[in-house]
Amino acid sequence: MSRANRFRRGFLSSLIVLLVCSGAESTCTTADAEDTAHPRLYVTAADVQRVRQRMSAGQLQELAQRPFTDHLDGLGKPDDLIFAALVGKNPVAEQAVVKIAFEAFERLLQAMPSTIEKRAGPHNYSRYAGLAASLTDAAFAGDAITNEQRAQLVERIAAVNRLLHHPDYWDPATGKCSLNPNMTTTANGYRMMFAALVPEHPQSAEWLRESFAALQQEVDNWVDPQGGMIECPHYSMVIFEQWTGSFLIARNSGLATDDQFFHPKLRAAMRWFGNICTPRDSACEGLRRFPSIGHTYANERTVMFGTMAGLWRQRDPEFAAEMAWMDLEQGKFPEPGMLSYYPGLMGYRYFFRDDQISPRVPRWGSAMYSETGVLLRNTIGSTRETTLHLIAGRNHSHYFNDSGSITIWGRGRELCTEDDYQNRRSEESREAHSMPDKPSTLNGERVMAIREFSTSAELDYVRGTRRGWQRQIAFVRDADPDQPNYFVLADTLDQKSVPTTWRLFLGGTIVRTADGVLLQGDEDVDMDVVLVGPQTPHLTIRDDHIELAVKNAGTIRVVLYPRLKTEAQARVTSWADGHGVQVQTASGTDHLILAPQAVSAAAVGTRIEGRAGLISDRPGRQKTVQVGRCDVVPGWPEGDRELREIRWDGPQYPRFPDE
Repeated sequence: MSRANRFRRGFLSSLIVLLVCSGAESTCTTADAEDTAHPRLYVTAADVQRVRQRMSAGQLQELAQRPFTDHLDGLGKPDDLIFAALVGKNPVAEQAVVKIAFEAFERLLQAMPSTIEKRAGPHNYSRYAGLAASLTDAAFAGDAITNEQRAQLVERIAAVNRLLHHPDYWDPATGKCSLNPNMTTTANGYRMMFAALVPEHPQSAEWLRESFAALQQEVDNWVDPQGGMIECPHYSMVIFEQWTGSFLIARNSGLATDDQFFHPKLRAAMRWFGNICTPRDSACEGLRRFPSIGHTYANERTVMFGTMAGLWRQRDPEFAAEMAWMDLEQGKFPEPGMLSYYPGLMGYRYFFRDDQISPRVPRWGSAMYSETGVLLRNTIGSTRETTLHLIAGRNHSHYFNDSGSITIWGRGRELCTEDDYQNRRSEESREAHSMPDKPSTLNGERVMAIREFSTSAELDYVRGTRRGWQRQIAFVRDADPDQPNYFVLADTLDQKSVPTTWRLFLGGTIVRTADGVLLQGDEDVDMDVVLVGPQTPHLTIRDDHIELAVKNAGTIRVVLYPRLKTEAQARVTSWADGHGVQVQTASGTDHLILAPQAVSAAAVGTRIEGRAGLISDRPGRQKTVQVGRCDVVPGWPEGDRELREIRWDGPQYPRFPDE
């Protein structure tokens, strides 16, 4: 810090106190100039110095002299500007930071009253809020700002704080809010950002404590025990990015301990984000992406894998290495997500990139997230991964009416598809998912509850219920992606759930076969869709899906067998009095039970019993998997497990956009 800047800070200390407290009920008395050290939100002066020490003299010189002629139009590029201003001490960037901070505050203060007067969501001005806070923090740390400008910015911070703590500003507990949880995270995050900028204010410490406590409660309630989050992947990342920024503010303000900052649920949630990501997708530049489920955009990726790798490097090196690997697998995406403004770490993301972390392929496998869904996988890190994602659980905000629907990747190719947020397949989304239609899913408040889950080296099994519909999935799997890896679905409908229409959405060309359809994939993988069992509903082929007209109660049993185009079709027949399937391939013969109630059957001298089980007879080995009791404990004990009941104080059951 220059001598002139230190003088300005000391000179303005009492003036800032008076300006900040203007209009407040409390009276300010004194302030320590050292309390106003900046930057203070996401990084500190020590953090900036550590970054400078990692850079060469040539790199620092280039950063200091960068002209930034293309960054000054509108609201600029905050990450480039702040990094150059703080690390490079670039005079052009320092001036731009001050200029754009004023522009952001002007737009922010114009927009904020709409939340008080009309309950407009605070996300509507998240870019302006993020810019105003982050740029001001950097401006206060630099030498370009004048005494007058500093005082003017403090006035604007005071005005924002008055609005944020207005009794009618966004409060789920009193009903002064609307719709989805991520907006509440945004409001709590704003309160932390702007309170932390002015520690001189007599209420700043209280505001920080209250906001941090609210965010901690969000983390406790909005992440299920295994890491699944409350909203679809896109909006969950909106929440998660703000959590990360707010927890950094809390730590830098001395409010959070390391144990609070490195919250185990934050780590679990990021592993959920990682595990549900798709295999490498040719339609996404050959990179992994979030699954396009619920209100998640096509080809969406995130910078947060890299951010978490940098933040957790010392605390948990293995986790950091996993995050670094996922960051590479997503092409080092520069933003937290797509088509939203993320205010939580805006302008400071470069500080958390650490290219010195050696990436490591995670040891992730099939996983059950008790209130969010199920991910089945045979391996990770291969170009031939086979996975299935089942949407389920009460954490179902910002989704369509799609609880119980599935997506499938076979041999590294997307085969069974789902809607993304922008490319809707139907005006009524409940008719655009891989699941039965009305009346089983007519009630949008109802979700699929995960009742059973079991995983082993040869067989994964999951059972869920949604009103009169029970969905069972078996995944016959092998860690060797060149061996048979396939799925069997058993959908059982009770008398009240029929007549109905059962759908499966497929990506490619659909060709009718004697016992179902062949999906001719757009790349080098096909999938055989084989209907087995005593019930043979009428099959209709549409452009992007198949439909079964189901008139009677009972079970629809379907084998989904991905294979290379060069491989022969498996021979699938009914087995165990229609309660199972026999699948014959060049690798051997599998006998699988998948039944709504426990049954008993024998093959190749071995008997299996229960709802699910497998006898795998391969050359040189025979494996038997007997799925025993595998009941799923709910994510929280109270409430109806099939009722979409989000754990927050805001309104329940916001209507789906198609209703």
